[in-house]
Amino acid sequence: MKRFVSLICAVLMIAALLASCTGKTPDVIESEANMMTLDDVNWSIPIIIEATGETVTYTMDQAKAHDLAKTYISAYQLVGDNSAGANAPQVATFILQGVLFKDVLADIGVTECSSITVTHNALSNPFEYDHDIVWGDNTVLGWIQNKTMIVEDSAPTYVAFGAKDAGVHDFCHSVKDITIHP
Repeated sequence: MKRFVSLICAVLMIAALLASCTGKTPDVIESEANMMTLDDVNWSIPIIIEATGETVTYTMDQAKAHDLAKTYISAYQLVGDNSAGANAPQVATFILQGVLFKDVLADIGVTECSSITVTHNALSNPFEYDHDIVWGDNTVLGWIQNKTMIVEDSAPTYVAFGAKDAGVHDFCHSVKDITIHP
């Protein structure tokens, strides 16, 4: 039993030593080693076209055929240490880069639609966008945040839908699918 306790103490001391040398604990080091970069991302999104009843898959390769567009997104985030309700909502602003959504529509052959529904991978309430937002110059299907990062919390698809003119929190950061309404 003494050897077992000694072994555990030695492992804990090595972990503490590593943390003090790198400034990071082993769990942070492992998390950083498993992080995806923009070079690792390759997404595809199903788009349901109600007018024809078909579903097409839009890919990152199709999006990359266009010049990158950018828009500024504002979204709520909780800030605090999560103790005793200490989280406070705060608006964060960032740059979303990708392809203009109206270029996505042109790529899949949609010339007109009244609105779209964007479904999130983890949220039960879909996001609804009207005609003006869908066809706007500040509406992006994107996968790049602040020029160098993958969009935060965008797994498993690593693609987001954002529209500067849609208001605060009208941003879907983990798109599951998109439905186009006639």
